[in-house]
Amino acid sequence: MFFGRVLKQRKSAVINMTSTEVEKLIRDALTTAGLWDVVDQYKSQFLEFPDGFFTEIVLSDGSKLVDAEGIVRQVEEGLRRQSIELDVIVRAVWTVLEVDGPVPTAEGIEGMRFPWVAVLGSGGLTTKVEVDVTHLAVIEIKQRFAARYQKDGKAVMKEVITEFLRLQLSFGGESYWDPIRYPRQELNDSALLYLFGHNLV
Repeated sequence: MFFGRVLKQRKSAVINMTSTEVEKLIRDALTTAGLWDVVDQYKSQFLEFPDGFFTEIVLSDGSKLVDAEGIVRQVEEGLRRQSIELDVIVRAVWTVLEVDGPVPTAEGIEGMRFPWVAVLGSGGLTTKVEVDVTHLAVIEIKQRFAARYQKDGKAVMKEVITEFLRLQLSFGGESYWDPIRYPRQELNDSALLYLFGHNLV
């Protein structure tokens, strides 16, 4: 009986608040902290579900990530104390500034990797990530861009890796990639086919 009352109260709390109200809470908190100006309002989203809310805050300046995440988590905790569930993602928009490499390594005949280093930027923040290009991916790139590869193979590799990173960075929601927490990507033959399927290269 007690569990039923608690569940009923929780559902009532969710129903009595809308995604618009959640957005206002977060917007007001970030505005007070001087951070709302770096929020990309076109990519951010505030969604309502039967059991709670989902919010994705996208920043144009990665140097504000820690501060913004702290503010939004405070709002999340405040709502949780009211038995209102809020799932939050705070991420930044990144651009590929530079790609350089490779540094050839060999991990067995079938496990060859060619690491490339890329510099990503988001407002006042930059970070380095490593892209391991597999031997099979290199072969596929050579075959697909044979004429251009013969003239300047490194330029072709940079272009493909750049577009691969742009694709990885384009995903939002639960599928987003955080290059600070996970500074490594692998470009294998499967990922390459997926990339070509998006006609980015």
